[in-house]
Amino acid sequence: MTSTHVHLIRHGESTWNRDRIIQGAHRGVEEPVLTESGRADAARAGLALAALLGAPGGYRDLCLWSSDLMRALQTAEIISVALRPGGWSASVRNETGLREQALGDLEGERADSLTAREVPEGQHISEVRWGGGESMRDVHDRVGEWFAPALIEQPEHLVVISHEHTIRASLAWLRQRSHREIDWDEPVTPGSITTLDVGR
Repeated sequence: MTSTHVHLIRHGESTWNRDRIIQGAHRGVEEPVLTESGRADAARAGLALAALLGAPGGYRDLCLWSSDLMRALQTAEIISVALRPGGWSASVRNETGLREQALGDLEGERADSLTAREVPEGQHISEVRWGGGESMRDVHDRVGEWFAPALIEQPEHLVVISHEHTIRASLAWLRQRSHREIDWDEPVTPGSITTLDVGR
């Protein structure tokens, strides 16, 4: 059995991370972008990824799959530049399927203004659509629909730049765990890389 090396990278710190504002899948004029610290996170991620990939032994193409949200795309572009000295010609492709969990009416609210809400009777917390957005079950299903063909198309290295909740759902799916088994304790910090070898 051969493996695909899947590299999951969280975007660098954004303006809304810094200001503790709920982001979700928010797009538009006030869409969060990377801070200076976030750009540094992305640059460090690029160097770390280059070390993981190794020298390709000549110039070689690599696709970076990114969420289409600005904070992820900016991170992907910085990573693509960091990979060039190592011999990688990295292009960026954006995918709506890699967006962060949509949080509906909660997006744009300050995190410290939110109040705790009860999980509706008979539902698991991962199946609640908070703010009228997506549940983690929805995200788990969404990323699975994206990864299934992507693992076939990119058999050696699959590099994904995405978001905290999306990465957590992706890790569960790639490990063949359900949406109810998402690990909320595993560190997924801005600019972090989590690598899994997925058999195929």
